[in-house]
Amino acid sequence: MPEHTELEIDSVISRQNVAKEGWTTYYVDGTNGNDANNGLRWETAFKTIQHAIDVAGSWAKIFVKNGTYSENIIITKNNISLIGESRTDTIISPDDGEAIFLEADNILLTSLKIIGAAPASAVRASGNHNKVISCDYSRRVVLEGDFCIAKDLYSSTHGILISHNRNIVTKCIIENAFEGITIDDGKGDSSQFNLVIGNEILNATTGIYISKLLVESKYNFIANNNIINCTTSVKDEGSDNIWLENYYSDHSNIDNGFGIATEPYVFTGGSDPRPVICRNGWLVLGHGGNTIKSVPVAGTYTHPDDTTEHDVLEFSAATQDIHISLDVSALTQPVEVREYEKIDGTNYRQISLKTYPDDFDTGTQAITIFFKQKNKDYKVTFKSTVAEGASRSIPYVYRTDGKV
Repeated sequence: MPEHTELEIDSVISRQNVAKEGWTTYYVDGTNGNDANNGLRWETAFKTIQHAIDVAGSWAKIFVKNGTYSENIIITKNNISLIGESRTDTIISPDDGEAIFLEADNILLTSLKIIGAAPASAVRASGNHNKVISCDYSRRVVLEGDFCIAKDLYSSTHGILISHNRNIVTKCIIENAFEGITIDDGKGDSSQFNLVIGNEILNATTGIYISKLLVESKYNFIANNNIINCTTSVKDEGSDNIWLENYYSDHSNIDNGFGIATEPYVFTGGSDPRPVICRNGWLVLGHGGNTIKSVPVAGTYTHPDDTTEHDVLEFSAATQDIHISLDVSALTQPVEVREYEKIDGTNYRQISLKTYPDDFDTGTQAITIFFKQKNKDYKVTFKSTVAEGASRSIPYVYRTDGKV
């Protein structure tokens, strides 16, 4: 059974983004720029993105200032990086057609808000080794080359389509789409060896769909996804695809004692033999290659509407290693998360402080905490920096008690 860790995925991205000596950098400022400039500094920035792309040769980085760019962008040169100032305020929104069409190889799009005009796509990546990372989008993102990556994307309306081989879709959040993530044979042959890992799909008509147009798509690996409140969670019209350790909100999810449901999740065209029992439940199935042997505990912490520090979970020295996953997607205001260890019979010492969401990856909806047991008591606390406006329910799951 193949295993694909987040470290491996990041390694692939890193290898594909290795800088080449001689990169040329250009700047685009839709408000103060001028396409008659040389584009080599912010003071002499271009006005339009497409002009910068047309001027640039391969191995160019193009930085784009916040603003709305009503352009249809076509990239036909290899090794171009298009980098926005902000994924919410650097907006590419043409009046009609696709917002960005990637016809070349090894192109990076990042920190952009990309809006295609109906019925066209936001991004169509027909080349190979292209990457769309840390972007918001509306209309579909389509990966129809090989070895392409969609990572840390967010859409409140549309999904992601994979139409060829060995692509990766990971850490994306998709809401209210007709189809959340689709794998099809749109280029006329089977789409194979694609990885769909660690995504969250909410309120879709169909969550994840392996579609057969003419031929079956095979050997795709779908794991560690949250599929929540979808009319149909998954469909598989292909063959030999692997579904593993996904969370399905419409499954019974009775715990077998190890964080896995007692029954497989059976759907049209296949099954997931190891569905996890709770959202992000795979995060506490193991740590550092070890298998946790204790029974997981799931519950809900009610976070009050105030700015006082509150204990969330406490653990005694009788336990061993502790693995915690806190679902924080309901939080609406910044929250300080502290970890403590007890230093005597009464007093605790703070050992970490992070503020959610500022100190976490964009799109993070679950905080994972690991205590390496040192025969001490531990606790985790929340403190809102401003009032939430209402109390919040925070689902959690944790495991204790050693390893095998």
